[in-house]
Amino acid sequence: MHDADAALFAAVQTLHRAMAEVVHPILDRAGVTNGQFFLLFFIEKMPLPTVGWIADQLGVRMSTVTHLLNDLEGRGLVRRERSSEDRRVVRLFVTSRGSKLLARIEGHSLEKVRAASSGIAAAQKADAARLLSEVASRMRGDKGPHAGVRGSRPPAASAPKRKSDTRGDRR
Repeated sequence: MHDADAALFAAVQTLHRAMAEVVHPILDRAGVTNGQFFLLFFIEKMPLPTVGWIADQLGVRMSTVTHLLNDLEGRGLVRRERSSEDRRVVRLFVTSRGSKLLARIEGHSLEKVRAASSGIAAAQKADAARLLSEVASRMRGDKGPHAGVRGSRPPAASAPKRKSDTRGDRR
């Protein structure tokens, strides 16, 4: 390939396929789909996410997120909690069971990435991560110099403090 953009496209596609080959068997063993894993990951990493906010960030319908959540909630991996400040707002939390499952999946996946990238300098890995984030951001149409993570946080003004979970299912 002579075109740098075409070479980048091919490399990203190859990486995507390689990651799928590694991650899908891990997800299969854990009993979750790729969509469920991504949703679980997203809820765990974002502060006080709501169904609507996640649907907006992922560019999917709320019904799609709700369908995935119903299964995850039924399996005890996530829970929903209505905001005491605005009953229309439903916050999402990963349970301790969900956190353990997520940690196991992430651990196995990260082991594979570490093994595959051993011998590559940390600075090169960081450069690759920044480049891929920048390309993803631009493809989504994000603007600004720090647009690498699309809407990395729900609106802070409406985010109440987390209540302690008496059942102990939040970290």
